Amino acid sequence: MSRFKDFIFKATCAILGLEARLASAEELKKFGPESFASLMQSIARLATQIGLPIAALFLVWSGFLFVSARGDAKKLETAKSTFYWSVIGTALIVGAYAIATALVDFAKKL
Repeated sequence: MSRFKDFIFKATCAILGLEARLASAEELKKFGPESFASLMQSIARLATQIGLPIAALFLVWSGFLFVSARGDAKKLETAKSTFYWSVIGTALIVGAYAIATALVDFAKKL
């Protein structure tokens, strides 16, 4: 079973491109305390690059749950809940990026 879990993890990483995203975390090391705004913007960009593919995956999963429910009330409720929280999560990811970008732009204008 461990080999199966390992395969699933590697396949998920390959699909989402997490290796490239995590490798871009190296660019965070270039920034020092004098460029706090750039650091915050890079962190927000990295979180968005990792979070949005995961959110899309959960949206697809909720669609699969809707299709596989086949009219079962309990399964439909689970699918609705998964869809609802996937949309909330996506909104939080996009909203956090927008707020971070707005704060950086505001700080630059001071």
